[in-house]
Amino acid sequence: MKKEILIFQLIILASFLVILGCAGEPQKELSEAEGALEMAKEAEADRYALDLFTEAENSISEAKNLIAQKNYGEARNLLKKAKTIAESAASQAPINKESVKVDAEDAINRSKEAMQNLKETQKIARQWKIPKQKTDLSREISTWEDQLEKAQEEHDNGNFDVAYKVGGEVYQQINAKIEELNELIMAKQK
Repeated sequence: MKKEILIFQLIILASFLVILGCAGEPQKELSEAEGALEMAKEAEADRYALDLFTEAENSISEAKNLIAQKNYGEARNLLKKAKTIAESAASQAPINKESVKVDAEDAINRSKEAMQNLKETQKIARQWKIPKQKTDLSREISTWEDQLEKAQEEHDNGNFDVAYKVGGEVYQQINAKIEELNELIMAKQK
């Protein structure tokens, strides 16, 4: 009988400790979620898996507010979710980074090709006696070549998102100039 009472008391004590553990501040979960977020940042998720990274960051912030309001159960659940999201961001970032790397290479190469097309179109425009102020693109070409050089440097340094952005912007600007020259040539041909 004493053995049964002792077992019963141990069960009650264990249940009380479990309830007490759940009722307390979720420091362990907060630490784990913040650690997962830091690992995600180290994996560059703040650049290459930004949506997931931001969601995890916001969840941790919201959980801290819940802790301040002593809503520990809800905070604990939110921190577990934040940890999972941060881990997903950390694993997704290298995949996204590789994809952006390929896109950056493509943007730079398309811009270089567009530059050649612009120079050819510029020659044709001069042959059609398009006014010099419309065909003298030395300043623009120099600027775009500098920007493409910067894009290539960023790419070589692993800043693929920056390289992609710069390469894409240069491509759009060059193509706009090509279209402008083509319109002038077509007008002369009429």
